[in-house]
Amino acid sequence: MSEASPEPATLLATAARIDLASQPLLAQLNVASDASRLALLGDWSALFRLLSGEAELAGGALLIGGLAVPAGVQQGRIGLMRLDPLLPPTWSAEHLLTSSAELCGMTKKSAERVAFKTLDALGLVALAAKRLGHLQVVERRALLVAHALLTDPKVLCLEQPLAGLDTASEQLLLAVIERAVGQRRLIVALGDALSAGERDLYERSNEQLRLSAGVVVKAAPDRSTGARVTATICRNHQAFAAALAQRGLQAHPTHEAGILGALTSAHAGPAWRYLVELSDGSTANILDAALETDAGLLELIPAS
Repeated sequence: MSEASPEPATLLATAARIDLASQPLLAQLNVASDASRLALLGDWSALFRLLSGEAELAGGALLIGGLAVPAGVQQGRIGLMRLDPLLPPTWSAEHLLTSSAELCGMTKKSAERVAFKTLDALGLVALAAKRLGHLQVVERRALLVAHALLTDPKVLCLEQPLAGLDTASEQLLLAVIERAVGQRRLIVALGDALSAGERDLYERSNEQLRLSAGVVVKAAPDRSTGARVTATICRNHQAFAAALAQRGLQAHPTHEAGILGALTSAHAGPAWRYLVELSDGSTANILDAALETDAGLLELIPAS
């Protein structure tokens, strides 16, 4: 009985050179990863430009899931989401997906069915009739995830899907991404400074790679060398965060007003929660910041 053939690498590049208008964006890219969920840190825009056909592979080899790029995208076997591309503002979300499905070779009726089925699978049917120009940023990003999913690809490649989103929007889009991934492989670019949602994607990944000065290295675990605590306040959250920063503390918002309202009385108002990294293990600076800004500190709980 013959053994099953091994799965091709999720991302494999050998001396790959990516050019834009004959100028190198990235030279001598060497990387190999079999991770089913791969997080990319640093500036990977050259890779996503190559995937979209904006840039070209001028040398070496680069495969995603065993597929050449950008051919794998054009064939619908690699699902691609670029960060905030221009969209026709007067089109509806369903029109965009249907037109794209038709361009992939589907008949009009099949394209309409696939467009609606994809929106439904991701919990996005409410977007179907909305004009693209009227969508919020998180809604456009969710639609772009749906667009990447249209052809039932074997690998999803997402370019910084959570960049610049607030906490509530991150949570909404994280849920959409999880529905989209299913049993597929995922390559997600996260940039450098990680938000709470991006940290979530980072930690759910099987492998994390950082691109620095054109060299790919395994990223160190995203952990602080000191302790971490969660601080929950009910007033003046922006001033509180600024006071923490002035004291050299990194604070990552994990919830916004309204989400933690159940923690406070009607008189106290809504609550905000921050994950604060302590450089020396002491919470004194947090207490000082809360007193200075009259933040109404409700909780201070060790997180690690």
